[in-house]
Amino acid sequence: MYSKSVISAIALALAAQAFAQEDGVVVTATRFPEKKLEHPVGVTVITREQITNSTAATLPDLLSRYAGITTRNNTGSPDVSIDMRGFGISGDQNTLVLLDGQRLNDNELTTVRWSSIPLEAIERVEIQRGGGAVLYGGGATGGTINIITRSPIAGEKSATVAASYGTYNTSDLRASVNLAGTNTGFSLTANRHESDNYRANNRLEQGNLLGDLRWTGDRAGMVLKFGLDNQSLRLPGARTGVQLGTDPRGTATPADYSARDGKNATLSGRYEFDSAELALDLSYRDTRRIGFFEDYSGFGFSTFTDTHATVWALTPRLKKQYRFLGLDNVLVVGMDTDIWDYNAQRAARFEQLGAPQVDLAAKQKDRAYYVQNHVALGAATKLTLGARLQRVEISANDRINPASAANASQGRNPRAWELALRHNFTPALALFGKLGASFRVATVDEIYNQFGFCDPATFVCSSTVTPLEPQTSRDREIGAEYRSGAGRLQARMYRMDLRNEIHFNAVTFTNMNLSPTQREGFELEGSQKLGERVDLFGSYTRAQAVFREGVYNGFDPITFAPVRVELGGKNVPLVPRSSAKMGISWQVAGKTRLSGALGYVGKQYFDNDQANTFPGQMASFVTADAKLSHVAGPWTFTLAGNNLTDKKYYTYAIRNGAGTSFNAYPMAGRNFLFTAAYRWQ
Repeated sequence: MYSKSVISAIALALAAQAFAQEDGVVVTATRFPEKKLEHPVGVTVITREQITNSTAATLPDLLSRYAGITTRNNTGSPDVSIDMRGFGISGDQNTLVLLDGQRLNDNELTTVRWSSIPLEAIERVEIQRGGGAVLYGGGATGGTINIITRSPIAGEKSATVAASYGTYNTSDLRASVNLAGTNTGFSLTANRHESDNYRANNRLEQGNLLGDLRWTGDRAGMVLKFGLDNQSLRLPGARTGVQLGTDPRGTATPADYSARDGKNATLSGRYEFDSAELALDLSYRDTRRIGFFEDYSGFGFSTFTDTHATVWALTPRLKKQYRFLGLDNVLVVGMDTDIWDYNAQRAARFEQLGAPQVDLAAKQKDRAYYVQNHVALGAATKLTLGARLQRVEISANDRINPASAANASQGRNPRAWELALRHNFTPALALFGKLGASFRVATVDEIYNQFGFCDPATFVCSSTVTPLEPQTSRDREIGAEYRSGAGRLQARMYRMDLRNEIHFNAVTFTNMNLSPTQREGFELEGSQKLGERVDLFGSYTRAQAVFREGVYNGFDPITFAPVRVELGGKNVPLVPRSSAKMGISWQVAGKTRLSGALGYVGKQYFDNDQANTFPGQMASFVTADAKLSHVAGPWTFTLAGNNLTDKKYYTYAIRNGAGTSFNAYPMAGRNFLFTAAYRWQ
């Protein structure tokens, strides 16, 4: 592991550089042009200006303002779970997140490393709901989020340094540098964040570094993007229903903690022919995680985990523009290949890792071929057709357990396809529709169970590896979009019918393939300018996720009596039926802006309540945020306030095994953050 002080030192060095650079002449490297015909149907784009004006403090906060997206915190980590279109606890595994087109999702049950991507480093975010499987593969059933980081800016040599301080002893130091020449460009962003956070035993120390080095010629170009991140986090654990009222900020796990070190790099090259463009990306990601959980089971058992995962990915692709039968077409063909290596050791304590209880080694190989064609059927109509064939091979082995059940492998050939049509009835009004099929492959954590087999005679349990069938979905969506010079409104209705959905069975404490499930809903979002100074935005989501049929068969963990839970017609837990967001951004004066946002999340069933029998549901809540910013020459001052009404709420809660109470992770109370930033150019 590299030292966390490295990132802090770089941030300080960049801060000094912001005031020490000498004058010079620079020009940016060019980017790939975006053509209207190639845009995904129904995509939502969050621009740099919208990010700057938003009250959001983190990327998940920003995303949660948009229709069909919810977030939940079920660990006390800043890397919260994100869910598109109602998948509940498995939302992370059904939402595909990309950073500059490269997958951030891991092949384990971990959340995306949102905290490693500062908002200041983002140029724009593209949200494609219920799409992306053809181009990017598994895990995109709920949707795809593509985060585009900032590149060297045309004709600019600049640097920025910023410092923040706020509630819960929160401090943040950020710095960035942008340099570009005629054919080369370089940008670097670093930050260091520390906070005691709202809860006891929830201290966070986070460092990040993102870099971009590029060269561009008349027809060719190369880009090297790289990043480092580290995190040290204390874990406060959940609060019982009683503790939420008496001591919501307390902790019952004062010894629990986690830490993470990550690094990644992507080398991209392109070459433009007269009517075609060839591109190739080679990427590498390395993540090391450790964690300690004392008495995590409630029966005196503790565990220390040490996990190391790497992935290599190669993604060549070709884009060809052509005319056929008098129609303009853009054809994209490509291949994805990646190799994941995963190693995890578990012991009761760090000192016992020399003789671990678990020594799990796993490997996953993916190879896919895809084709996507966009055709302009007229000046106002666009048709997209695409298909993907993928080969997935996964193997896992607990090297501590010699039993055959602890060693298994599987090979499958999941497929995806899409058909999308968009027609502009007027320059302002368009209708669109999409049909498709998507899939998800089980992660290593979902096919491995440390206590998967228990001998009923001796009560001795041992590990098992049980490969699951790929989850498949048939997806349908229709929508309308209205755009004018001052506003935008988009409405969508969708339905997804899933088979073999991968889900945790709380009765047997194992992951399983479910009987058929279904998601359907309505999403509405829009924005409107009122004159030159006021911008409004809003979104509304109505969603339903149900088990279409099937049962849970298992045993009661206390009495060991057989349990049979009928699922047909029951609601999937952790899916709010309704949610809404609205906000305003007001240019109070020439250099002063005030932004505000309200968010509402409706009731939802508790996790582990698939039978929908627990008395009551998770309470609905409303939150209010605001931000005031002022520019004075090279300085920018910002005061942000979150949860201004000091609402006591939680975004995740789980029913206990007996069905008599629940545990939850309370969210932070009212908090403020003041920031001063200086920009040099």
